[in-house]
This record gives sequence, structure tokens and C-alpha cells, in this order.
Amino acid sequence: MTKLYKEEARIFWIHNTGPIGCLPFFVDEYPPQPENADQNGCIKSYNEVAQEFNKQLTDRVSQLRTQLDDARLIYVDIY
Repeated sequence: MTKLYKEEARIFWIHNTGPIGCLPFFVDEYPPQPENADQNGCIKSYNEVAQEFNKQLTDRVSQLRTQLDDARLIYVDIY
């Protein structure tokens, strides 16, 4: 983003990741064990990774907002 910003880009659309532990592919191919399933039958550990990624992404977007003064960063939460 900083490279694009230096090239005069000013509007950025940033979206996080959804609950990957609920994707049919993962649930079908790697069915969660009872201790690793949430109340919806999704893979809890995969969703925890997605949530951590989203937290770190949110933190990074906050940092970028202070560094790129006249940029507009639009953060979309799809989780």
C-alpha cells in the first residue's frame, strides 16, 4: 500500500477474511472432532486463526491511517 501511495493512490478497499473453518470444503474434507467444533459445526481452530489474522490486519490498518495522511482506507469486515 505504501508503494501505491507513493504513486498517488489514495483510496484503498481492505477486507478481512471470513470464518474459514465454516467453508464447506474444510468441513467436508477435514470434519472437526467434537473438541474442535463450534456450535455451528465449524472447525473452531481454523476460525481462531482467521480471527487472529483479522485482529492483526485491523491493527495494521490503524497504523497505516496514521502514516498515510490523506489516504482513505476502507476496512470491510466480512467475518
